[in-house]
Amino acid sequence: MAMHEAQGLGGRLTIELHAPDGRTVLARRHDNLITATGQTLVARLFTGEVSGKPELHIAVGDSAAKETLQDTALGHQLDAAAAEIPPIGAMTGDNPPRARAIVKANFPALTSGQDQTLREAGILVVFPNRGPLLYNRVTFPDITRTANLEMTLTWEVFF
Repeated sequence: MAMHEAQGLGGRLTIELHAPDGRTVLARRHDNLITATGQTLVARLFTGEVSGKPELHIAVGDSAAKETLQDTALGHQLDAAAAEIPPIGAMTGDNPPRARAIVKANFPALTSGQDQTLREAGILVVFPNRGPLLYNRVTFPDITRTANLEMTLTWEVFF
């Protein structure tokens, strides 16, 4: 009997804006596109062409240009934050189950007093002695980040 899996790589971003008192004032979820660079990176990890532990950052920008497989950077990056990655937990409840990693970054409130209109985000993978690689990218309807709001981006990355 032949076995066929159709799941592939994937990801889902949750964006939250928090008031100074910790209250969530906005929460959105968006599925993303794994770029060709991200897919190639996973293949290179399997073949040993790339090794070592990378740093991960989540970047945000204001370009509304739709994400494509060929994206190698955000359309117009405004900010980035170092990501934390808890240990991989149990498989998802999907059918079939999938491995899931969580990538999370916290962005402090803006200090400049100017608002930011966000329309895109992505995970940047940085290996020693290499520039950042854009693993994935997502565009979404405008989110206004104001000076008094902290922002948390949590990415579920599926394998």
